[in-house]
Amino acid sequence: MNVTVREVVGLRGSLKFKVVAGGRGLAREISAPRVQKPALALAGYLDQIHPGRIQVLGNAEIGYLRRLPKDEASEAVEGVCRSPVACLVVTNGNTIPEVLRRACSHHRVPLLTTDSQTNEALRGLTRWLEERLAPETTLHGVLLSVIGHGVVLLGKSGIGKSEAALALLNRGHLLVADDVVHVREAPQGTLRGRCAEGLRHHLEIRGLGVLDVEQLFGTLSTLDETSIDLAIELVDVDEAADPDRLGIEDRHIALLNIDIPHLQIQLRPGRDVATLIEVAARSQQLKARGIHSAKRFVAQMDRNLRRTATRGRR
Repeated sequence: MNVTVREVVGLRGSLKFKVVAGGRGLAREISAPRVQKPALALAGYLDQIHPGRIQVLGNAEIGYLRRLPKDEASEAVEGVCRSPVACLVVTNGNTIPEVLRRACSHHRVPLLTTDSQTNEALRGLTRWLEERLAPETTLHGVLLSVIGHGVVLLGKSGIGKSEAALALLNRGHLLVADDVVHVREAPQGTLRGRCAEGLRHHLEIRGLGVLDVEQLFGTLSTLDETSIDLAIELVDVDEAADPDRLGIEDRHIALLNIDIPHLQIQLRPGRDVATLIEVAARSQQLKARGIHSAKRFVAQMDRNLRRTATRGRR
């Protein structure tokens, strides 16, 4: 997913940008989160420019242009503006060299200015772009925060995901999303999930209809977003995979090419699914701290068997 320069211009907060030239190019797309300083490109090394990136000109770049003879400065900025850049940003409130203004207007390259310092602009733009350009997907499920652990419940429609979520809410856990979960990779290598617009704070229970969770359980019963640390799939008994009775094998599921722990809970009459989900979240927290109960149990059994065998040979 790409973003346009127009969205950058619309940013509010500590980063504020003003368009001073090339306004007809605001639809240009930014395709990479990394921001670049075009010092080498201004010196003629145009192959150093990466397409679709924001180019930031600080004191050094502006000072370099001012020291160049007029013809050389014009040639330098013409080369950059003919390259596939997204836009140029001049920081520190620097006065815009006229050759730069003319080249941006001619090539329809947005030229923005900001009073922010160069490092502040680089950090702020990179952070914002990483957020906006993060890979995303949508899945059908329920996302909750269970003892501070992001748990997404999966399973076929009508299997009981929302009913399990309702039982967990009644125990003090938090709802993030029901039915439609938007998942994105941010920061890199980690997953976060949020609710679809219009569905926030609502839970659909068959037979009861759509419930307003905030009204029923209070404003602290929901979260706008959480990490996704564990996927639990609710399955009918006859559809479950071969069970790992001891729980030694750690299974995973890939979301956005990132593996997260995956468990299956078989549904049987009388089973307290909410308790099983809660315990699974606690167990996963222990595993994250290096405490694997099943592996410890098996290792202890192996030690006991070896001691017994050794005594038997004496």
